[in-house]
Amino acid sequence: MTLSIQEISDRLEIDDLYARYVHAADERDIGSLDQIFSPHTSFDWSAGGGGKMTYEEAKRGPVFTGKLFPWTFHIYANTAIDFSDDKQTAVVKVKTLTPLGLNGPDGTPMMYQMNGVYVDKLEKTMDGWRIINRVAREGFSTGSGDLINGMMGMLEASGKSLS
Repeated sequence: MTLSIQEISDRLEIDDLYARYVHAADERDIGSLDQIFSPHTSFDWSAGGGGKMTYEEAKRGPVFTGKLFPWTFHIYANTAIDFSDDKQTAVVKVKTLTPLGLNGPDGTPMMYQMNGVYVDKLEKTMDGWRIINRVAREGFSTGSGDLINGMMGMLEASGKSLS
């Protein structure tokens, strides 16, 4: 398959979008998220117990602000990009590996690793590619050498909840 210069450019821009996302998320750089997500982005984190929400809700929520997980280190790999026929939207599937941590009931740091897949819909805008819909498909999580049942299992083990 021979790619056009435009498709090569689009693929590099999308790859850069994901690189900027993982850095912004780990650095709690909420302002930079506006250059990654559309104001109308919807999130579906139901597979991990996080529910559905708008971008504004997610931006103020415990995940992006670090209130839930004080330590995160997002890693993305194996990005698969499928463009629409008009090349103005794309569906991107990316493997996620996220070592993260939170304080347990006694204040002791508890470290975990979440593994899954994001299925994102992107739209090409005048300001570049933006994620307009994100669905998380959780694979598995591990912590303390034991297999933990997803985000809810991690929270339960540490005495925490999403509320």
